[in-house]
Amino acid sequence: MSRQTLWNILKVLVSLGLIAYLLIFQVDLRELAVTFRTVRWPYVIAAALVMIFGTALRGLRWQVLLEALDMHVPLSTLIHLYFVGAFFNMFLPSGFGGDAVKMAKLTQETGQAPESIGTTLVERATGLWVLFLMALIALPFSRGLLPPAWIPPILALTLGGVVGGFLVMGTPLLPWLGGKIHLPGQDKLERFYRSVAQLGYPALLKACGVSLIFDALLILFTWLLAESVDVHQPLGVYLLFTPIISFSLALPISIGGLGVREQTFVTLFAAVGVSAAAATAMSLLNYVITYLVVGLIGGLFFMFEGLVADNRPQTTDDG
Repeated sequence: MSRQTLWNILKVLVSLGLIAYLLIFQVDLRELAVTFRTVRWPYVIAAALVMIFGTALRGLRWQVLLEALDMHVPLSTLIHLYFVGAFFNMFLPSGFGGDAVKMAKLTQETGQAPESIGTTLVERATGLWVLFLMALIALPFSRGLLPPAWIPPILALTLGGVVGGFLVMGTPLLPWLGGKIHLPGQDKLERFYRSVAQLGYPALLKACGVSLIFDALLILFTWLLAESVDVHQPLGVYLLFTPIISFSLALPISIGGLGVREQTFVTLFAAVGVSAAAATAMSLLNYVITYLVVGLIGGLFFMFEGLVADNRPQTTDDG
């Protein structure tokens, strides 16, 4: 059995274990059932539309980075690839499985593998960095919304995300460290830095500008899910919690973030008095929209792509 197979089995066990712990020890299942019966579906539909639009917007962010490398890929193609990637995220044993598909398909489209891989990784990184920056700016104005004990860890996480992201993307820290000590995955980290350096600051700033719009939509998405289960919190709560939720989903320790997402929602929203049942309902609705709704749209795109390929005129060597 390969190391990758063992790692994937471990991810399945982590997801199943966290979900089992949640349902057995943390959530009142009757209260959870009542919460789902009383969901306000107009808010869920609005949240789904926001996420669909946000997914398309990420295609624009990707295009900004590709244009900086003189790779002119139509926006419609990149949006198509983003939705197809979401489709593969539904069943590949990794939250980044869809990214691998996007990289492969963009490489087929352009013939430029390093650039296709690099821009895919940087595109994700800029979004998370801007989220952390927004949370760090919001923290001084929102600290009164949380118990005092929560302020230091949130400050450490957001500040670490902002400073760490800047050091990785904006300075030659990784190659310098590689010359001093061999970091885990050093080769991959240095390839990531080279991709960033090749793009240049103007392209990164443009990508961050698009990220600002997308991240505002992501915060709106979380607020709509909360309102759908009758959870009412100030905007500052969502500004602080959304980056942490996104960061937890980026950790490659579960299948599509399942289990980790639910535990993060329950832990964070418990700090502002939200019941475990309501927080769990929010996290499951998040999963359904992010993976199933957006993924099914990607599945339709992928099916249409196959039909178009099948219907293309066949050519022969003799003309």
